[in-house]
Amino acid sequence: MLSAIGAKAWHHLRMGPTATDRIADLMSDGQVWTGQLLAQRSGSSLRTVRRAVAALREAGVAIDTDVGRGGGIRLCARSALPSVRLSHREAIGMLFALAVAESLGLPLLGGGLAGLRTRLSSTFAPTERTHVQRLRERILVGHPASEAVRNTWREPDARQAQLLQEAFISSRVVQFQYRARDQRLTWRRVEPQYLLLNHPAWYLLGLDRDTAAGRTFRLDGIERLQVLDEGFVQLPHRRLAPEVEGAFRPV
Repeated sequence: MLSAIGAKAWHHLRMGPTATDRIADLMSDGQVWTGQLLAQRSGSSLRTVRRAVAALREAGVAIDTDVGRGGGIRLCARSALPSVRLSHREAIGMLFALAVAESLGLPLLGGGLAGLRTRLSSTFAPTERTHVQRLRERILVGHPASEAVRNTWREPDARQAQLLQEAFISSRVVQFQYRARDQRLTWRRVEPQYLLLNHPAWYLLGLDRDTAAGRTFRLDGIERLQVLDEGFVQLPHRRLAPEVEGAFRPV
């Protein structure tokens, strides 16, 4: 499931450069620039250039300013520019994707996945980091799926995955139509407490509001999902599904 969520985070990076991006790219050559020249080359106003420089400084980019006649601005030596800017939700999605890849032992990017995850985590405020850590503890990874499951698994609808991600992050109850393996359809109201991965198959482990019991749902069987205006409190996974204990680990 979160394969869909993780992929969505990658595909939703903002590809169109902002004025700040264009100005940062120009300054990255290490040369001295005047505000007027930056405005001309970036197609922005002088006021926009000043705001961009202030935003870069606020983001921790070291910038030198030479005052006086003929002065200008330039990046300090070895100053790092942020090359990718993500929205809050996109950053969380990327963080989860990297954590899952690391937990599965995928060889992507060599041994750099943990470092990338740490760098992404550092972009959040301390209170947000705590929230992200709690979310990570609700994503549980187990052994790869059986051959029977792999042969019948299909990627969940992207829109359904996005809505479920939003409900999972915000701890909101969801309502959906569930198609069982025998094709029988039922309506469910569920607290999305945990996401389980038996690669490549994803499952939702939640509390069924109508039966007050823990239930597991394959994500490729979820249809017509809606996020309701109802919150919920996190429960221990062993209360919802005792068999999860020892068979899964948090990312």
